[in-house]
Amino acid sequence: MKYLFDHWDKLKRGINSKYMFLFFDYDGTLTPIVRKPELAKLDKKVQKFLKKLSGKFKIAIISGRPLWEVKKFVGLKNIIYSGNHGFEIEFDRQKFIHPEVQKIVPEIQKIKQVISAKIKNIKGAFLEDKGIVISIHWRLVDKKYLPKLFVLVREIIRDNMRIRLTKGKKVWEIRPNVDWDKGKAVRFILTLFPTPYSLFPVFIGDDTTDEDAFKISKNGITIRVGKSNKSNARYYLKSQSEVIKFLKTLN
Repeated sequence: MKYLFDHWDKLKRGINSKYMFLFFDYDGTLTPIVRKPELAKLDKKVQKFLKKLSGKFKIAIISGRPLWEVKKFVGLKNIIYSGNHGFEIEFDRQKFIHPEVQKIVPEIQKIKQVISAKIKNIKGAFLEDKGIVISIHWRLVDKKYLPKLFVLVREIIRDNMRIRLTKGKKVWEIRPNVDWDKGKAVRFILTLFPTPYSLFPVFIGDDTTDEDAFKISKNGITIRVGKSNKSNARYYLKSQSEVIKFLKTLN
């Protein structure tokens, strides 16, 4: 894994900017990680950078947040939004929802009700309902209570083959067990824009769920926020603040 700014001057000389497609995760990438999801509002300066860049490049925000929320937080037109790790995508006033997912949503909502009642006695644990996905946040939970919380969640979803449990940064997520992720969402979005030349994807993310996008973007540039020898990204930035520095180099 190489430090992006040690190689950026050479990399950008080989990029045809007209066909560059910028993909961004939201939390931990465009905004810092915060204690509670509702506090992760996009800084006005970052919003201005993105607005300006949207006139030069194609841009997509691919977030674990629900579609409506990431649209509200970013607040820009002329870019593509994807929520719930790619299960929802909005482009050119059209909305895509993975067809298999809609059949499983009622079951996920039932699970939400059970978990919501069970975790009330675990201080700091809270549930975020994203419609298609349920997030169980444990950032504020004392470490000694984490095994209890994990066992509780596993017991509730045990042997349910229609859903799966995934892990992010101090969060567990219950999502439909459908063969779809951020990587497949990136591939789908790229097919929406046929050009005489190949679109050049640049994907920036910071979390486990972004690894699926790093895997399929090997013909472009993959950037992880934070160095990790286990990541599929080829380059890294040291911190979320360096994402802003990178945006400035593109303006």
